Order: sequence, then C-alpha cells, then structure tokens
Amino acid sequence: MASEEAAAVLAASALAKKGDVAARAPAPAPPAPLLSDILATPWSIWREVDSPRGVLRTVPSSPEAFAEHSSELDKPEPLDFNFQIVPDIEGAVHADTSRQQSASSVLKQAWSSQNGLGDQPWVKPLQELPVASSRDADELRKSSPRCPVSNPNFSEQPMVVREGLKVDTNTAQHLRMQWERRPQAVLIVAKPGDRLVMATLQDMAAWLASQGISVILEPKLLPQLRRTRGIRSFTEADDLEKRLDLIITIGGDGTLTWAVSLFKRGMPPVLSFAAGSLGFLTPYPLDSWVRTLTRLLDLNRTARPVALVCRMRLWVTVLRRAVNDVHHEERQALQVQCLNEVLVHRGKSGIMCKLDVGVDGEKVTLVQGDGLILATPTGSTAYSLAAGGSMVHPSVPAILMTPVSPHSLSFRPAVLPESAMVTVGVSLTARCGAALSIDGKDVCTLQLGDSVEVSMSPHPVPTICRTTETGDWFGSVHQALMWNKREEQK
Repeated sequence: MASEEAAAVLAASALAKKGDVAARAPAPAPPAPLLSDILATPWSIWREVDSPRGVLRTVPSSPEAFAEHSSELDKPEPLDFNFQIVPDIEGAVHADTSRQQSASSVLKQAWSSQNGLGDQPWVKPLQELPVASSRDADELRKSSPRCPVSNPNFSEQPMVVREGLKVDTNTAQHLRMQWERRPQAVLIVAKPGDRLVMATLQDMAAWLASQGISVILEPKLLPQLRRTRGIRSFTEADDLEKRLDLIITIGGDGTLTWAVSLFKRGMPPVLSFAAGSLGFLTPYPLDSWVRTLTRLLDLNRTARPVALVCRMRLWVTVLRRAVNDVHHEERQALQVQCLNEVLVHRGKSGIMCKLDVGVDGEKVTLVQGDGLILATPTGSTAYSLAAGGSMVHPSVPAILMTPVSPHSLSFRPAVLPESAMVTVGVSLTARCGAALSIDGKDVCTLQLGDSVEVSMSPHPVPTICRTTETGDWFGSVHQALMWNKREEQK
C-alpha cells in the first residue's frame, strides 16, 4: 500500500510540473491574414422602377419612346435610388446615396446599356429632366420606405397628411445588382465527401483561375486541389467581407447555411448550384455552371444586371442570469446571426419546458411544450413548416413564431413584424432548463432565468436569382414539397 501511495504522489508531482511548464509556455501566435492584397469590387443594388401601371419589365426601343413614356408620368412618384455597396472602415456594407437618380434617368440608362450606346447626349442630367425632378429627392428619401438597403427613419421628418394617408410598400422586391467592374475574387464552398461535387469543384476552380479570377477555398478543401494553380485560402484574421466579390456554393441548403456562417457581418452576393436533396435555396442546376458563370461574370461584355433577393437574417443574443442577484441580468459575449431559425427547446430532458415570451418589452405568453421556433421567411419552409407554421415569401419582412408541440390546442403560429424584439426566457418556476439551437446546430444550454433576445439583423444574405425571387420561390416549393400537386378536374 505504501508503494502505491508513493507512486500516486510521484505521478501527481509529475502532472503538476507538466502543468507549470504548460502555463509558462507562450500562447500560440494568432494566424496572419492571407488575403490582404485583395480588395472587394464595389457593386450597386437598386430596385426595379415602378410606374403607375405596375412594374416596368420592358425597355422602350428608342430615345423617343423614352420621352413619350416620361410624358405619361403625370406627377413625381416616390423614387427608387441606386446604392453602391462598398466595405467601410469597419467592414460592414453601407449605402452610398450620392448616386440617386430619377425614374426617367434610370430608364434611359437602362435602354442605353442594353443597346450598347453608352452615354448619349439625349440623356439629360438629373436637374434638367422635365419629370420626377430632384427638388424633393431628400424628402422622398426620408419618407419613402422603398430604399432596399437602408432603413429610413420616419421620426426624422414627420409626414404631413392632408388628403388621406398613402404609404408605398416597404418590401425589397424586384432588386437588381451589378458589379462596378469585373469580379476579381471568388470564394467556393462545396459539400464535402461527394465525388460529383469534388470533380465539379476542381473543374470550376481551374476555369475561374484561367479567367484571371482569384479562387478562394476553405482550408479543409485546399489539399484536394493542390495541383490547380492560383488557388488560395483564408484564416480567421481575414475580413472576408472586404476581400470577396462573390460566393459560390456547390451542394444543398446546408452548404449555403454553412457559407453564410463564415460571415459575422455583411457578405457579398451568393450564387448557389444544386447538388443536394431538396434545394430550396439552390436554384441553379449544377450541369450549367459554365454558362451561368459566363453570363454572371460578364465575360461576353453585355453589362446586364442580375436579379437579387436579400434574405433576412436574425441577430441572436444570449443573456445569462447573474448568480448573486436574482433580478439582474448580465450580457454574455455570445451573439450569433441566423439564416433559418432559432430554436429554444427542452434539450435532453424529457420534461415539458416553460418559456416566457415577450415582444418589444411586453410579456405576451407562456410557452408550455417542447419549445419555440423563431424563423425567418427563408426558414419558413424548414423546421417551422414541419411544426405547423406557414410558408412565407423571402421578400416579406417578418419573424415567424411557431410553437413546437405546445400543450394547448389554441396556441397557433404567429407572424411578427421585422422590427420586433422577441425575448424568450426560461421561467424561474420551470422544472428544468432549456437548450438553444441555431440553424440546426446546438449552441448552448440555458438555465433557469436565462433568456435569448432575437431581432432582425442589419446584414441580409444577398442571393442571386435564376429567374425572379417569386419564380424561384414558387419553383422550389412546387419541386421540393409538391405544393398543391393534384390532377386537374376534368
């Protein structure tokens, strides 16, 4: 027994010495950035111009037709403005409102660009246009909710109503985007372990590199393409939103969700090729990637804008209840962005969880069941749909609140405005804690008194449409869900 005790003492002493050596060892140096020599190409985003008769989807065939169409506009309508998206000093994207244009100017430039005429003398400056002049542009910018990348604040300048209230739509539909010049850096995120995906990735990377475009891959995929020249990678020290022009995903919806998680703030446009199971978010077929990239990267010098949909994300913050003070909460350094849904659930426990739910500071209900889902419109066709929630168009600004197996027959799903601040807290009278999952991945556990704040993120995910946002969305629900599929009555 004495020898065993002596051996245990010696072993403990050796472990203590190893611990001291480890404590004295210098901490590993942070990784150095690998993409400092690349700067993202600015790109412009605007909303398709509306006319009193609806959306203008065709361009007149001559300058005279433009003038004739402009004369039909009887009075200035709320204008849509072009925005130039550029990374600022902090790395977030912002809108440059210096490129405001009138409706007539946008139409004439679109006609000139489509017919390859460039700047023509008949395209008059903004102040000389007879219709939709710019004298009220500042007022319109502040009062019109139609700016796609900025959130106008109505409190800055109250709107005087004399003949009834008229408010235009505040949704960001019919968006178009175009790079200021040819893109130079592309990040490719591919589904691992798939032979077809890996073969396509190798061909695509080699093709892009032959076009003089820098191809960026995740570090885990880099060893598989060592033979391809011009392939680079990145580290955590790189600000990807400042370095990349385009993100290409090859896989399913999970691949797109993973690519989005690489960006903590703003991100460049995303092009998704389908190589998964369902493909709600991957409208482009994989076998047409050469034709798609040729058109998108403007290799034929056509300078055509592409359709875009800005998918809403949620900003999630975890608040921990302090141990010593029951009524005090301290903010934990855990803030995550979410593309599909936030799930607060009972976790590994088999006991029903109790969740206090508040909206904008007002307590609205007590959830007693398996959990609660807060989903984006993009996530409305995922877990929320399986739990009984409704399908919501991706351009609708809203937060979906869907209970999971509630112990109540009257608890129906609800749709909240995108401006809502939703708080989900574990009740102090609950029998067990809860767990937090974001986009299908476990994040942390929640103890009694802990809470989660969910609000709209200022950084959406700009995804490139194959047709339009409506055409792509209904195509996906028809193909993936067989929505309203039945034989026509004869």
